[in-house]
Amino acid sequence: MIKQKLYYGKDIEVMFNSEVCTHSGICVKGLPGVFDLSKRPWVNPDADTAEAIARHIDTCPSGALTYRRLDGEY
Repeated sequence: MIKQKLYYGKDIEVMFNSEVCTHSGICVKGLPGVFDLSKRPWVNPDADTAEAIARHIDTCPSGALTYRRLDGEY
């Protein structure tokens, strides 16, 4: 069973697969306003632009974070 969680934003949806995550911390260090482990939910897809979030998710070394743009961009 894949443990994937979906976080809905206005312009982007962020998916997180906890089974794939290697806990490198790149997400929380790079965009702490979007990825904040002290908050629930810990992902806030409206805390930055969809472009900034997508670029940052593309740096996730494990591929645990993925996204779907809702603003018509790729």
